[in-house]
Amino acid sequence: MSVKVTTLLCALLGPAALAHAGSPAAVEGKAVKPNLKPAVLANPGASALVPKLDLKKWTLPNGLEVLLLEDHKAPLVSVQVWYHVGSKDEPRGMRGIAHMFEHLMFKGSKRVPPEEYTKLIDRIGGESNAFTTEDVTAFFQSVPKAYLGFALELESERMRNLLLTPATVNSEREVVKEEKRQRLDNDPLARAFERFRQIAFTRHPYGWTPAGDLAELDQVSVEACQRFYDTYYIPNNAALLVVGDTDEATLRPLVDKMFGAIERGKDPIRPAKITPEPEQTQAREEIVSWPSQIGLVIAGWHAPPAVSADSFVLEVMAAILSSGDSSRLNMALTRGKAPVAVQAGGSLMTQEDPGLIVTYGVFQTGEADKVKAALLAEIKKLQTAKVSARELSKAKNQLVASYIYGLQRVEGVATQLGSFHYLYGDAARFLTAARDIDAITADDVQRVARKYLVDANMTVVVVKPKPPEKAKTPAESAKDKLQKTPAPGTSPAPAPATPTPTPPSTPAPTPPSTPAPPAPAPAPTAPKGGN
Repeated sequence: MSVKVTTLLCALLGPAALAHAGSPAAVEGKAVKPNLKPAVLANPGASALVPKLDLKKWTLPNGLEVLLLEDHKAPLVSVQVWYHVGSKDEPRGMRGIAHMFEHLMFKGSKRVPPEEYTKLIDRIGGESNAFTTEDVTAFFQSVPKAYLGFALELESERMRNLLLTPATVNSEREVVKEEKRQRLDNDPLARAFERFRQIAFTRHPYGWTPAGDLAELDQVSVEACQRFYDTYYIPNNAALLVVGDTDEATLRPLVDKMFGAIERGKDPIRPAKITPEPEQTQAREEIVSWPSQIGLVIAGWHAPPAVSADSFVLEVMAAILSSGDSSRLNMALTRGKAPVAVQAGGSLMTQEDPGLIVTYGVFQTGEADKVKAALLAEIKKLQTAKVSARELSKAKNQLVASYIYGLQRVEGVATQLGSFHYLYGDAARFLTAARDIDAITADDVQRVARKYLVDANMTVVVVKPKPPEKAKTPAESAKDKLQKTPAPGTSPAPAPATPTPTPPSTPAPTPPSTPAPPAPAPAPTAPKGGN
């Protein structure tokens, strides 16, 4: 799959799309968001490659959930705080505010000046970042084990002490708007995926992406940000995940010290529960037209939420359809004597609420109807004939490779735990998913194809190639200019005077002068025999 379409899937369908879209490597020089697909094994033999994992969980009196998984291969720890808030929790009229908080949480708190958070982590040899999806917003850092307490202190500081000022809100609003323009609005394929979601979801907030809406972002005020922060950035709406070279005896007192005094908040509002998506009863299709040198056909079906028993079966089905060069969609649409597309693939949009199974074909010449027919023909094959034992094994082996890759770094394990905790309802499923996958049969794949991939549950969006308007020649431009020149003896009407804006009389508030915490001391030498 090309870099462009991979990027679009990540942006429009969420990080989960990368599981069947290609390599987890960086895209266009930017860090790819973490893969939130279930980490699963292919067969009982592969389970021998997986170390025994002992997950510990407890909850503080204020509601903060803590998950610890020890991994003593290297003197590192991954510290992640996941907030159970994403774009589906945004108030209508302020789409994009959840994404803004991914940025605002780095812009200063009572004890840490703006931009210093990342610098402090860098100074101790760590790495930090964050991401926003429809369901969660997560902040993560990997640090040397000696600085576990320091990383926890920084996270507890911004959980309730974030400073929201006109300067920071205005600045990050423009950053988020520019990301939306560059990644979505200026790309005809991205616009098509965005439109597809709007048609597929008629009520549920999955109908929009975390990228937000430009006009609505302009309505996001400091006061609105403060309300959003107070509603969702509270301990009883968060999970702390620690994976790496530490133990419960070390972590418990640190967590109690850093987070124990933070007050519990009110249970958050869940807009998606107020406007659930009704069952689709007939096919939807729309043909869109805007300048584009290539065409696109997207066909998708509503899928169950991640907690469903069918989720892992759908993962295997999605791998058979679209994972790798030898996947069914790629072979049927782009290979052979008469290929109808230049690219083809798909993804399972695994979400906390019911998501989507998406397939697509990209074409330069030819007819959109042929691409659509080829896509649907592959779906029909899944419904009418069982997949071969070889295909089933191959799909499971691909999931094994993804799983093993994820175990190589502590942050990958922590991200999987966070995903299972919030999307799949139980982080422990991360430890036992191998059994579920091992039990999947060709009959199961055929069953879910027949259950979900039906016409009444389908949405199709077609973008037909439409070359951009031809640029005018110098002679044509000169002619236009001559026609706009006033006739001799006349003068153009004066332009209306533009009033000079006056600056607001009240300056933007500035953070209090409370000093930032001192830079951490050099890492102490670990005691012999200790962690």
